[in-house]
Amino acid sequence: MTSLRAKVTARRLIPAALTAALLAGGLAMSAMAQEPKRGGTLTVGLAQDPPIVDPIRTGSFTERQFATGIYESLFDIDEKGQAVPFLAESFTVSDDVKTYRVKLRPNVKFHDGTPLDAAAVIANFDRTRNPANGCRCLSFVQEIVELKAIDPLTVEFVLKAPNAAFPTILADAPGIMVSPTAFKADPKGISTNPVGTGPFKFVEWIRGSRFVMTRNTDYWRPGLPYLDQVVLRGIQNTETLQAAFLSGQTDIIMQPSFQFVAQMKKDKKFVVLQPGGFGYDGVYMNLSEAPFNDQRVRQAIAQSMDRELLLKTLMFGIPRLGYSPFGPGMAVSQPVPNYPKYDPAKAKELLAAYGKPVAFTLQYNNSPGSQRLAQSLQEMWGQVGMKVELQPADQNRLVQNMSSKQFVASLYRFTGRADPHINTHPFFHSQFADVTPSSNYGHYKNPKIDELLEKGVATIDPAKRKEIYAEVSKILAEDLPYAYLFYVTDTIVMSKRVKGLVEVPDGLVRFGSIWLQ
Repeated sequence: MTSLRAKVTARRLIPAALTAALLAGGLAMSAMAQEPKRGGTLTVGLAQDPPIVDPIRTGSFTERQFATGIYESLFDIDEKGQAVPFLAESFTVSDDVKTYRVKLRPNVKFHDGTPLDAAAVIANFDRTRNPANGCRCLSFVQEIVELKAIDPLTVEFVLKAPNAAFPTILADAPGIMVSPTAFKADPKGISTNPVGTGPFKFVEWIRGSRFVMTRNTDYWRPGLPYLDQVVLRGIQNTETLQAAFLSGQTDIIMQPSFQFVAQMKKDKKFVVLQPGGFGYDGVYMNLSEAPFNDQRVRQAIAQSMDRELLLKTLMFGIPRLGYSPFGPGMAVSQPVPNYPKYDPAKAKELLAAYGKPVAFTLQYNNSPGSQRLAQSLQEMWGQVGMKVELQPADQNRLVQNMSSKQFVASLYRFTGRADPHINTHPFFHSQFADVTPSSNYGHYKNPKIDELLEKGVATIDPAKRKEIYAEVSKILAEDLPYAYLFYVTDTIVMSKRVKGLVEVPDGLVRFGSIWLQ
């Protein structure tokens, strides 16, 4: 390990230590003047009742949020959007950025009483790396060529190639620790009967009603959690979800409609949080078949979308216009000057040059907000001569269709991660173009993008990485495998009695530090 790497590690560990101190004290900055109170039940309303909570099979925002109270990862994301050690106590990285040594915190136990040690970490990665288990993160863990225990609390990861994003990967699904005893005893049941290290233990899951967690009295962070219980309610109908919050049935509502957010921002009874965000949403296109195998049609799609009008009328001015795979909460987020501007006349020219009728089906989430957006886009595309059939689907079905690449065009979102490698490599590298399931939904291939993505992940200097991913954004704005709409804004609206919530750019709520006034 070189002195340069030691300095890099030190810079990462300093904010990690500060974050750990804040978390251990259980205080958000805004609540430091108040003494946290113990007890009570926090009820949270979410837009989906997901099918499973197994980290290796979850992908959507709501699936991840359901898992958050029970499961924890080796690294976590701090308030600045950086990956910092969490279940890990510290780490070092080799000069060639291919070998990571991760030291675990002592005395951490799973909810079944078994220890989180090097053997448990290796067992988790053996499970995650097994293709038969179908982890959505398989592309990332396949980069690990060797995994070994240095001592009972130290694990060494040796990678195929340099990977500056590895700490962020360990903050996501691959780094989430599940009790090996539990998943070996019941490989299928672990999906609905989760056993982790988190501040809350699983109690029950009544489909369409509630997901209940109770306080972990043996939690490794002293004094936490404050709450006795957390109840999650997945409510797909947006109006019902919002009505439950306004009537006091829930204390927090996540991902409400933009109209609701705009109203709540004017109401002093509530607190509205808008994390910076890592992700993006837009029109995802399948480049393996007509009409989207032609770049001119994809450009016409982008240039016939009046995004400013959509932002003003449907989104109530809440999110920001999207131009790249890098949300505003990311260090590499920057303007993309060559992204196509709204120009319906140019769109008509492109379609005329294409020379054939353009007709396709657009999939979308069957929520009222998504339906209004789909209808507006249908009208805009119709004005330049495209015929669009709308196909609504519930969120679970939409996720399945995208993973299996059963779509022509789709309104879809990726909530994003803290490192640009994760927001691009699985989505745009050609090695995943013809792999199903994979996140390269549209079969996109470009050798220059492959080259840049491989260079970006091998580069540890932040300024150089920013330059590399700026070039990625420029090329994607030309190729347009996706026509971006907005950057993801996973708004959190909560009662003023909810205290101690630490706002993180990924939009997920960490329950350990929350208390009720």
